[in-house]
Amino acid sequence: MSKLVGALHLILVLLFMVGCAPGPRPLAPPSPAEIPTLQSQLAESPGDAGLLLRLGAAYREADRLDEARASLLDARARSPRDPGVLFYLGLTHEEMEEWAEAREAYQEFLEVEADAALQARVRDRLPLIRRSQLMADARQALEREAELTGQEPAPGTIAVFPFRYEGADPALEPLGRALAELTVSDLSRVGRLSVLERLQVQALLDELQLAEDGLVDPSTAARSGRLLGAGQIVQGSVSDEGARVDVLAAVVPSATGEVGDPVNEVDDLERIYELQRRMVLSLHAAMGIQLTDAERDRVMERPTRSLRALLLLGQALAAEDRGDYEIAADLFDEVLDEEPGFEEAESGRDRSRGAVDAEGLDVSELASEGQPQIPPGPGPVFDPRDGFRDVEAIIPSPMGRDPSAELLDNEGISASPAVIEIILRPPGGGQ
Repeated sequence: MSKLVGALHLILVLLFMVGCAPGPRPLAPPSPAEIPTLQSQLAESPGDAGLLLRLGAAYREADRLDEARASLLDARARSPRDPGVLFYLGLTHEEMEEWAEAREAYQEFLEVEADAALQARVRDRLPLIRRSQLMADARQALEREAELTGQEPAPGTIAVFPFRYEGADPALEPLGRALAELTVSDLSRVGRLSVLERLQVQALLDELQLAEDGLVDPSTAARSGRLLGAGQIVQGSVSDEGARVDVLAAVVPSATGEVGDPVNEVDDLERIYELQRRMVLSLHAAMGIQLTDAERDRVMERPTRSLRALLLLGQALAAEDRGDYEIAADLFDEVLDEEPGFEEAESGRDRSRGAVDAEGLDVSELASEGQPQIPPGPGPVFDPRDGFRDVEAIIPSPMGRDPSAELLDNEGISASPAVIEIILRPPGGGQ
């Protein structure tokens, strides 16, 4: 038995030597325990972007977010297109609820060459980041209301409020939100105005907790316009009687709150798309914008026709505004089943599906997926005995040895004869 034990120990030594042969070292996640070593290495090699990245990631693991941000910002200044730096910088900003900065870093990460699966994760996350950013901006605007009231809003910037439904049929209520969304798209399509996105307007209305009556009050519109930095607000209402629909819209200057002549369009309910496009043309005229024939054609070219698709769009937008992304995504899919190619539904579906996936992945899990972007850390990253424990397990302990087998020169691991075949391959995969 002593000869067998000695042979097995020799095998272990040989295997260890093979295991320690030069080759790629496995990556290990950044650890707070590495911070002193990384700091020392950085003192010797100041400005090393790889060290700064790993140190920033280690600070983040230690919940030292201010130091993580500082290290990662330094790394970005030295290596502005490093995907690992941009990814972990976005992650750190997100954890610090610095939403605008997180969105900027993530968008930069999407513009460089990086792991496609990780970029898809980040792309899915952007709608949640944007929503959080808009809500924070709305709260900040309210805190700075006295300051903003004294500033002149940009005259070429316009915000469109959800239209108020004033009819008697609850099934038609989604028309108000849907018509406002189409109006945002069509005003943007011409390109004469800077049109605020619907989510930005909705975030402020939610923060103000405006009742439906407030949505059509000119003084409320003027206040909201100043808070949004919009020189003009478009407000509207929708009513119906039988098969007819009546849309009323007005432009409210934020500086004065004085409403000019309203735009009024009436048509059959089944022709509501044509009605909405005529309303957009009239809104341009009310703002003193004379459109060219080409610009008018651009507004009038919308191919959609289905009333049901428009109602489903309104329901989907309402669900998205509430943060019910899964419901919103399903409703956007229904819109596209009804009306393929409906561009507002396509973009809404992409936003909502991405948000659903992002909500199921917390920041820690996302950080783990990004670890391959980080350079290897200092020192050993694995236990040299790992991988050899199964071999050690077959070596008998002193209490497990069989003296009679040794005396009879019949050594073995079991009661029956055994043959152990050992094949050692040199490093590099040779024979």
